[in-house]
Amino acid sequence: MLTFANPAALLALLGLLVPLAIHLWNRRPGRVVPVGALRWLTAGANRRMRQLHLTQWPLLLLRLLLLAVLAAALAGPRWQQPPRPARPQVLVAPAVLASPAWPLLRPRVDSLRRRGAELRAFAAGFPLLPDSAAERAAVRQDSAARSGAAADWYWPRAAEAADSFPGQPLHVFTPATLAHFQGSRPALPARLHWQLVPPDSATQTWLQAAARPTPDSLRLTVGRGDAGRIRFRTEYRVTANSQPLRVAGLPPLQLNQSRKGAVIRPLTDSGAALPVSGPLRIGVAYEASRRDDARYLRAALRAAASALPAGYELQEQVLPAADFRADSLDWLFWLAEAAPSATVAQRVPQGLTLLRDAAGPGTATTSIFTSDAQQGITHELQRIVAAPASAAVLWTDAQARPVLTLNRRGRGREYQLLTRLHPQWSSLPTDGRLPEVLLALLAPDSTPVTGPDPRRLDAAQLLGPAAKPATVVRPRPAARFRDLRPWVALAAGLLFALERVLAARRPAPTA
Repeated sequence: MLTFANPAALLALLGLLVPLAIHLWNRRPGRVVPVGALRWLTAGANRRMRQLHLTQWPLLLLRLLLLAVLAAALAGPRWQQPPRPARPQVLVAPAVLASPAWPLLRPRVDSLRRRGAELRAFAAGFPLLPDSAAERAAVRQDSAARSGAAADWYWPRAAEAADSFPGQPLHVFTPATLAHFQGSRPALPARLHWQLVPPDSATQTWLQAAARPTPDSLRLTVGRGDAGRIRFRTEYRVTANSQPLRVAGLPPLQLNQSRKGAVIRPLTDSGAALPVSGPLRIGVAYEASRRDDARYLRAALRAAASALPAGYELQEQVLPAADFRADSLDWLFWLAEAAPSATVAQRVPQGLTLLRDAAGPGTATTSIFTSDAQQGITHELQRIVAAPASAAVLWTDAQARPVLTLNRRGRGREYQLLTRLHPQWSSLPTDGRLPEVLLALLAPDSTPVTGPDPRRLDAAQLLGPAAKPATVVRPRPAARFRDLRPWVALAAGLLFALERVLAARRPAPTA
């Protein structure tokens, strides 16, 4: 089908009136031939000369055709060709190539390839997969080395594949492991067909964490997961350096002590060593005027100690103290009007976590603030001070004023509580929620699963919410055009040459 890239240029066809007007008004004078009597010829001749009529029809038609061809060249003629059939793309995750399910999937993949599909790796760059098994293994190892299983997230990669191959059917084969599907599901086109491959093992058991409440005991956190969920259980063992540790579902474990600390290592293979955490070392430094604040804090720490993996060791100091040292502390509560000493400030970038309360008289208020929005834990607020600049806000009150801020410094953190642990300042020490609040700060429940996550994604989650038929928009295949302007320009050149030849052969003037 013939189309034009610039149809407005066809207005140049109005130029066809120019050669027509030239031919109408271009009257050549005839030769004067003397004859005998001109009395009856002069009037008739004058009448014939005043009439407009066309002459040199071939030259006129040739000029009109030349102008029409030039106007068509300006309009950009092109011939629309039928679109090429969309070539399917088969994207296989490197983990599927190494799974026992790959031989079962191979017949379907071969059927797609016989229909013209390309076999690619569902990895960064979507490289083509060779036919050789050894070369595919090299591609699988290279993809695993560049991305890693933990960072290989499938949602953004599927969206990238939809953008990289527009209009082409996509067939994706990935494991159903839930760890790969991080974040929110993007809007995927209907041409993307996703098949999940179940993991190799149905149940996994691993050692999640290890703590040492006392020098001769261990608190082990063992994780056990299946396709539906992950559960953790706590086991206590008496340590003995010469005897291996026996845990159900795990190979024999050995506790090794070194200068850097204690670690637990499997005996059967060269697995990674898991460090053993000791008691949390907490310091409380307070002024004499803050004894009540320290008493409330001490009672809350005692109540929260049962939930800490290895308990805690408390060190108290009344300020001012010239010999106060924070070298061996993990946490320090600074309940004083004065700023922390220089030795304490130097320890924060090295890993110390410091929490300071409000300094000064503060401003009286009547409000509430939330310490845990998910659990809905709220507290009353009676007095508050201004917040420091350039700090992340963790708690806010009902008037959107900061109550707890966080400033990260190197490997350490510095919290600023803009109220105090006193009944005249807030309800934190009297509402019974202070142990829970402190536990969320001392041991946040944000430790990732260290073992293999065997949970599977439900196949229904791949489809997302059902779309209404009226809202489904099928993308049209991209049209293909062949540019005809070079041929039109060649035809214009030939017509111009022919016009020059005919214009040079002018006929003799008429009598």
